[in-house]
Amino acid sequence: MLNEFRNFDANRMDINQLISLAAFGRALRDEYEHNQIEEPDWLDIQLKTLRREIRTRNADKLEARRRDITTRLESLKTPGQKKAELLKEKAQLDKQLAEIGA
Repeated sequence: MLNEFRNFDANRMDINQLISLAAFGRALRDEYEHNQIEEPDWLDIQLKTLRREIRTRNADKLEARRRDITTRLESLKTPGQKKAELLKEKAQLDKQLAEIGA
């Protein structure tokens, strides 16, 4: 797992694999701290890279869903209840996107 963490290729991994590697990296950082050993420079670099990739992919997924909802809302002629549900989901996605800075 350590080799995979140190040499991961984000283009070959899905979001679940990236999250798993990030969890491993955080646990590794905690273990260095627990043993009062200075962590290697690459650890922080890899964790930042993983966090950035996870945020980007999540933002892309949320933005795609937002575009889909907007398109559906524009073509929705009736019924009002479906429209209200889509508006509510869109507001939730907008909030999530604002929180991650996308």
